Amino acid sequence: MPSLFRLLFVLGVIGGVIAGGLYALAEYFQPEPKEVSKGLRNVKARPAEETSSTTPSTPAPAPVPVDAATDGADTTP
Repeated sequence: MPSLFRLLFVLGVIGGVIAGGLYALAEYFQPEPKEVSKGLRNVKARPAEETSSTTPSTPAPAPVPVDAATDGADTTP
């Protein structure tokens, strides 16, 4: 039974040291912000003239105004 207590004590001390180290790193050391840029393999950027061809050539239809008196309800008999 004493070996179980010794094992639990050693594991607790190791866990406390790890937790204390993580706390110290989180509280006392601030990371320097920097921009990370990484190229992607097998990915090619599209030229500007190709991206304009994906937009529709005809404009979207204009919205139809709704009569406030009928709230858009169909009034045909």
